[in-house]
Amino acid sequence: MRQLLAFSLALCLAVPAMADKLLIATATNFRPALADISRSFQSETGHLVAISSASTGILYNQILHGAPFHILLAADTERPELLERSGHVVPASRFTYAWGKLVLVYRDNLAPLAKAGIGAVLQSPGLELVIANPEHAPYGRAAAAVLKRYPPAANQRLLRAANVGQAYQMWFSGGAGAALVALSSAPAQYLKVPSSWYPPLQQQAVLLQRGAELEAATQFLQYLRSPGAQNIIRKHGYATEAPTHG
Repeated sequence: MRQLLAFSLALCLAVPAMADKLLIATATNFRPALADISRSFQSETGHLVAISSASTGILYNQILHGAPFHILLAADTERPELLERSGHVVPASRFTYAWGKLVLVYRDNLAPLAKAGIGAVLQSPGLELVIANPEHAPYGRAAAAVLKRYPPAANQRLLRAANVGQAYQMWFSGGAGAALVALSSAPAQYLKVPSSWYPPLQQQAVLLQRGAELEAATQFLQYLRSPGAQNIIRKHGYATEAPTHG
């Protein structure tokens, strides 16, 4: 009987007495990386993580209208700063967790043109190109900056997806010949867009006021900065330090 009681006590001490449920809002591009980080975090802490993803602009509007998120992982600095100014963010909680990279993915029939570079693909006759909506998605704004260098011709078609994840899916399913998307979602065949062609994709995290008293929220943001989480972030195609132009 004593052995059974001792075993039961050991089990109680092995996991948090009360596991929290953490609701994280993330920019679509970062969802696959966040899923891997969350699994590791849950394994180490016992806290549960639920993920909601959309373009950063959509998440920002949801937070303003009372969405019950504890943490926001944005794809820019603008929305975290605005939320900070409006009092939706715990002071001094904002930090950069990743730097995104933009790439051009293309179908096999465009491979010969790809050898000549990004401009050759973007200026190919009849091209259907998909980008994320620049009004809501930071990766869409980055893509729009690239298109200022290579504006679509009259015989081309520019498609806009709600977010960068949907832009990739539209291309992957055959809905477009090429797409400007996040490196984190790109297949093996892509062209890297020089970072000097678009505004820095500096992605910031904030602790929202709804998570201020939630221990799991504070622990997760600490974990996001840990070597293990940083390694996962890099494996998913992000930089963890400010990139140099190139």
